[in-house]
Amino acid sequence: MNLIQFMNARIKKMDWIDVGLVKWSCMFFGILLAMLFPGILNLGLKTVGFIILILAIRPIYRYLK
Repeated sequence: MNLIQFMNARIKKMDWIDVGLVKWSCMFFGILLAMLFPGILNLGLKTVGFIILILAIRPIYRYLK
């Protein structure tokens, strides 16, 4: 069993509460990064929107495929 198959087997055991907790932990990790590197807070709205768009292309493509 390779690493990808192992991780897929583990992810299938997660329920909706686990997925929600992962989302919240990612959000608080982002807040921690903003606290550690205050320069991130100076990014403009267009820059942040562009980054979000770039990061969302693959998940949206795979969802609609």
